[in-house]
Amino acid sequence: MIDISKLKTFVTVADLGSFSKASEILYITQPAITQQIKSLEKTIGSKLFQRQGGKMVLTEEGKRIYDIAKLLLASYEGLMEEMARIKKDLKDTLFLGVSATLSEYIVPQMVAGFHGEFPSSTIKIFTGNSQEVEEGLLSGVLNMGIIEREPSSKFISYPWLEDEILFFTYPDSPLTKKGEIAPDELYEVDLILRETNSGTRKTVKDKLEELGLVFERLKIKVEANSSRTIMNIVKSGYGASFLSRGLLIREIQMGSLVPVKIKGFEIKRKFYIIYPKNSNITFLASKFIKFLMSQTQNEKAIKEENLTKRV
Repeated sequence: MIDISKLKTFVTVADLGSFSKASEILYITQPAITQQIKSLEKTIGSKLFQRQGGKMVLTEEGKRIYDIAKLLLASYEGLMEEMARIKKDLKDTLFLGVSATLSEYIVPQMVAGFHGEFPSSTIKIFTGNSQEVEEGLLSGVLNMGIIEREPSSKFISYPWLEDEILFFTYPDSPLTKKGEIAPDELYEVDLILRETNSGTRKTVKDKLEELGLVFERLKIKVEANSSRTIMNIVKSGYGASFLSRGLLIREIQMGSLVPVKIKGFEIKRKFYIIYPKNSNITFLASKFIKFLMSQTQNEKAIKEENLTKRV
């Protein structure tokens, strides 16, 4: 008898071409992933993977099993969702991909609120940059994602929250005294930026190039895939960076970080909820999307009501 969890592991490794990446997304240790694949191979009586150019690729036997396993998993998920509707008790798992910015200040509260409505569900969150989330969705490993850039035409997308990117530094920086700088003054600033595939970095790069700067000439001294790491480096008294207002607002209020205006620089963007066009969205994912949209609309209504009261 082959259990569903081993088939899920097998398909995930096949889609990602890596035991380590499958381990990250499934929240299973790499040795456990290896053990599950070996157990499956023993049951089937054939090798399912072979290493090729640094990736794990399917053998001919593996390809035959993969096609059937994908169909079986889709049928199983459909069965579980239908049973959940009948029982009104959704014991299902949502595989959610979240861009790094959102994972640090808004999505955790949303997940907690949603779980209060569906307490029998399980939510597994994969945090990466926007490109990694899109890749996880296209491979079929993730059910839905929330990213910080406009997605490609391969996805169904819903504009969600509006965001603003700020340029900031530490309180004693020479930049703080200026209040506003010309774009070309950035050439003299030590910068700490998000990694190359980050949605935030791409948006900043596009805007600076629009202002006439050569991005490659900037003094990028540190790169990090964690916004919190970047904030802590700047707070320690070194350099400057660009991050979401939502991440910075508390630190700005406390005075540990200071926004600095760049003449002509203004970036407002949308976060997007996405899932692939060529796949059926799961019942739990569709519920979470509706929850996210309703929470945003409620928050907007409250803000508008408070504004009306002030006027």
